[in-house]
Amino acid sequence: MFAVKAVYTAHPAACSRAIVRAILSANFFLFVLFMIPTTHHWVDRGFLALRSVHLEDAVGRSIQVWILGSTIIATGLFGVVLWKNRGAELPISSIRSDGILLLAWWIVLLGVCAYGFMLGMGG
Repeated sequence: MFAVKAVYTAHPAACSRAIVRAILSANFFLFVLFMIPTTHHWVDRGFLALRSVHLEDAVGRSIQVWILGSTIIATGLFGVVLWKNRGAELPISSIRSDGILLLAWWIVLLGVCAYGFMLGMGG
């Protein structure tokens, strides 16, 4: 317990970095869950089961809100991490992997939105 406290006091942005990584990991997990055909079949079965208890729309809306909200929160927390590292004069290389992961998530998210828009424009 004391070692963990020492790590967070030595690096003030370590807790925010862990939260950013956890959010992005959850988002990539959801993306993979919906994109791989085998797991997508499991998701379809789950939504069919939720339809019988009239929760399909609520769960679907909750997933949409989670994706949007968590992306905004992760981006904000990454900005806080950048600000704290700048104030502590830590090298940018310490958070480079988090920045790359966040950028990759934004690219995936914008790509999925563009793909959905193109499907909608197809008729």
